Amino acid sequence: MFKDVPIIRGDMIIEKAFRRASKINFPDKKIPFEIKIREKEMARVEVASQVINSMLEKVVKRYPSFEYLDPFYREMVDITVSLDELKHNIGALSWAMKTIQRIKNETIRKMKRTKSIDRLDKLRREAYGRYISVLKKIGKNMEFLNNAREKLKQIPEVKSCYTIVIAGMPNVGKSTVLHALTGAEPEVQTYPFTTKGINIGYFEYKHNDIQVIDTPGLLDRRFEERNEIELKAVLALRHLADLIIFIIDPSETCGYSLEEQFSLLEDIKNMEIPLIVCQNKSDLRYIENVKIKISAKSGDIDSLKREVFKRLDVELDQ
Repeated sequence: MFKDVPIIRGDMIIEKAFRRASKINFPDKKIPFEIKIREKEMARVEVASQVINSMLEKVVKRYPSFEYLDPFYREMVDITVSLDELKHNIGALSWAMKTIQRIKNETIRKMKRTKSIDRLDKLRREAYGRYISVLKKIGKNMEFLNNAREKLKQIPEVKSCYTIVIAGMPNVGKSTVLHALTGAEPEVQTYPFTTKGINIGYFEYKHNDIQVIDTPGLLDRRFEERNEIELKAVLALRHLADLIIFIIDPSETCGYSLEEQFSLLEDIKNMEIPLIVCQNKSDLRYIENVKIKISAKSGDIDSLKREVFKRLDVELDQ
């Protein structure tokens, strides 16, 4: 949703505004010379202000209304660039637009009253100088918004539909389970605050799109080991996930002990999201206290599918 936000720079805006204004002319010879000059100079001040404000307005309007933004995306924005900072810098552009409009109105009023042709040229140049001064004042704000745009573009695009999030330690087979559930290679999208991308796949159940997400780097280690940004990202997932599938590797070939895996499971339970716990690689080893046993690598995930479909029948019929 942030890809359409344009890049803005003060020099780029000024160059376009003044170039457009310089093309204003009144070739009609029937218009008296003094009137022609007055109308031309007023039109240049008007057009330059319109171009500047139009370019600033495009940036302001391309940002969504944060109050009505999906909670997941709102928290993602806050994690990525700070929502308060983003609002402040967008507000600076709105201030600039109002100030440019005020300068334009003041200048045109003075132009209408003056009788001096030389004074008209001076008033236009003064207005241009004030336009440039306003844009210089918001230079850092524009720089912030340009940088924010590049970061916000990386926020993964997820559908607004029933969403299953796969969790578990690294190498327990999460991506294999995702592939087995969806029957297709997952789409990889990047988070701006992790070195890894999230994997997204879809399948249809009773005419409903079901979204399945694996989040490497977010739900694969104890919460106490995370930095503040990662913890916020985990909390944001609460707004996205309707169901979590937690995968345990009883063979411990993933490189993590069962104790470590069950410790992470306790963290996941604290998210208070409906949860399915299953053990993968059950062809190598299985444990009795986890009922759902699968071997995703060999395609044997029927018991997990049955449990997922049972949950979907309840959720989708409500």
